[in-house]
Amino acid sequence: MVKYREKEFKSALNKLKYPDSWFWARYTINPYSGCEHACIYCDARSQRYYLNDFENEVIIKKDLSKKLEQKIRHARKLLPDVVAAGGVNDAYQPIEKIIGNTRKILQILAKYRFPVNIATKSNLITKDLDLFKKISEDTWCAIGFSITTINEDLAKFLEPYSSPPTERLKALKKIKTQAPNIQVGTYFMPIIPFLEDDEENIREVIKQSKNAGADFLLFSPGLTLRDLQADFFLKKLNESSYGYVVKKLLDLFKGQIYPPADYARKIHPILLEYCEKYKLNIRIKRWIPSDYRKWN
Repeated sequence: MVKYREKEFKSALNKLKYPDSWFWARYTINPYSGCEHACIYCDARSQRYYLNDFENEVIIKKDLSKKLEQKIRHARKLLPDVVAAGGVNDAYQPIEKIIGNTRKILQILAKYRFPVNIATKSNLITKDLDLFKKISEDTWCAIGFSITTINEDLAKFLEPYSSPPTERLKALKKIKTQAPNIQVGTYFMPIIPFLEDDEENIREVIKQSKNAGADFLLFSPGLTLRDLQADFFLKKLNESSYGYVVKKLLDLFKGQIYPPADYARKIHPILLEYCEKYKLNIRIKRWIPSDYRKWN
């Protein structure tokens, strides 16, 4: 059973040294610490993030929206730029329905016209469609649903407490239909070797994303096998009917954190072929500030 506790944090908004080239984020914010979705491959399980009880204890960041507004109002050099919410957790995990930290953050960002990029595996995001619509009309907004398989059984194993892929696609369609100014798409990442990298799965994820109304599809074979995260993921695989891929993964990674470059070179042409076939952009159209920035 998940435990919840409140904790005060000094900082509300983290500024990146350079804009992120995938999501165009210059700032990041995490409404919670820990994640109830409990994805077994999540890189946030690594000891580098210091989340020892990853899905069993979720920390609710106390007064986060107030701290965010204070930061925006009093920081002399804090210019509006893309804010990515939920980097090492899902901003729309189940507790959000009760606490509403993410919605409170969005209200502040909308007030000060900060552009927003959100990644999620939850259809709960549609509850805040009114705010996303306002942000998209005033500045810029992108929403990406993490979908790496259409196979419901495999998704349930890999991402046990996330919304099923079909529900994510329905949410994507709802957002695009009701708020066409929002860029909506699929984050096809990480692609799990030997489970999600076959051509049939690649085609179906891309095809169904397009059918739902996606503007873009970002892809990456970027599964990590890193310290505690690798131990947990491989253990879960070994205990399941998917245990046959463990040796294949170990042989592929050869003790490294990332799969070798030749693996990416093998599947990238397939991904590109289907993105072109279904006319999906492979990058998000970026937000461009109206003033001069050193890093733009």
